[in-house]
Formats: sequence, structure tokens, C-alpha cells
Amino acid sequence: MKHIVETDETAFNRRSALEIAELIKQKADIRICFATGETTKGIYHELAELHRHEGLDFSQVTAFVLDEYEGASADNPASCLARLNDQLFDRVNIKKSNISAIASTSKDLHQISKEFEQHIGQAGGIDLMLLGIGTNGHIGFNEPGSPFHSTTRVVPIGEDTIHARAEMFGSREDVPKTGVTMGIKTIMNSRQIFLFAKGVNKAAMLEKALCGPITQDIPASVLQLHPALTVITDEEAASGLPYRPMNY
Repeated sequence: MKHIVETDETAFNRRSALEIAELIKQKADIRICFATGETTKGIYHELAELHRHEGLDFSQVTAFVLDEYEGASADNPASCLARLNDQLFDRVNIKKSNISAIASTSKDLHQISKEFEQHIGQAGGIDLMLLGIGTNGHIGFNEPGSPFHSTTRVVPIGEDTIHARAEMFGSREDVPKTGVTMGIKTIMNSRQIFLFAKGVNKAAMLEKALCGPITQDIPASVLQLHPALTVITDEEAASGLPYRPMNY
């Protein structure tokens, strides 16, 4: 595991974007899975700035969207795809045909899940998985108790996520109670994983995920087993760790 610690949010966003950009430069046709959330919002802004000011090229990048709410189309500004379009995809030169999102408005989400998993395999797998971590240890919509052998599937939306998205959807009652997410196995099959965390509210869970037992009760703990995991945090998120991360 490689662990990078930056002093504050600005440095965290910039360093995270630079690490992603370096991999894009190394492999122009890289396949990246993008998560959404407050942790990655600033990172995507910095990536868009790198494209705008330094010519970072997304024209051959293939993008996958990690998860989606049931019934939330790209026209819904609260959907994962709409937020990624707003934060990054519409601000860079990625081809729309190279963006793969979960068709969560379909009547048969179980079939959609199966087809999406197959599509990942047919594309050659994911080169780089971008993840945040929930305060309960979730990654994607994989809540505590998610089996480590799980692939893309229909899942209930966790209470933490419902609470966090209440304002965006209009009210707590309007947040979909079901979604589709890449599973733990799908995530772990990625060639590289970047895990991002910022803020003191993530410190306790990050310590459990990186240093505690590997357990389905903390889905992110399985990332300890990945051979190419990079963790990028600010100092607040790293404050609960029993070791002093080395900054690379």
C-alpha cells in the first residue's frame, strides 16, 4: 500500500488529480471507474483544470460510473452520472460513447446489473478504480455486510447515503431506496485502486479499514488485500492511524 498525505484540502485535491493524470499520460486509453461524492468533487475540478490549462487528454479514456440510484436518469441532477457530467465529463474532451453508466431507469435492474458486469469484462476490465470511503466503511453502495464475492448488483441504499443525499433529491423521502453498484469482487479486480479520504470525520473509519481486521462489516477493509492500492488523504483523515504515513 502506498499512502500519500497532504496538509489541507487544496493540496489533497491537487495531488489526487496529479496522480490520476500521471496514469492517463502513461496509458492514453486507460479505463477508469469514477465514484461520486463530496470527497471526489474537488479532485474532478482539478482534473478539469489540468485539461483546460495543461492539455490533459481524455479523448481515449474509457469511463465507468461506479453506481447509480434506481430511476435516476442523466437528466436528474442528483444522479451519479449527472454529477459526473457536471463535475468532469462535460468539462474535458472525453467521448460520450466512451462513458458507461448503469441504466437505472430500466424495469429489470437485475438484468442491467448482469449486462453491466459483462460489459466491464468485455472492455478488458478496469485499470484504475477511484473510491471514497463512507463513515460506516462503505465503498460504492456496498454497505456493511456486503459479501466480498459480490459483483454488480441491485442493493438497498444505506441510511448514511440517504441522509447525505436528502437535500440533493429534495427531501429524505425522495432519495431512492434502491440502487445498483459494482460489487466488492468487481472493485478488487481493478488493476489499481485509489482510495480518497479527507476530513476528521473519516479518521476513525479509515483507521479501521486500513489497520483493523478484514471483515464484511467494514467493506473498505478488503482493500488491504489489493496489491496496488494507493491511499490519498489529508492530515485530518490520517490523524487516527497508528503509523505515520510516508509522503511520496
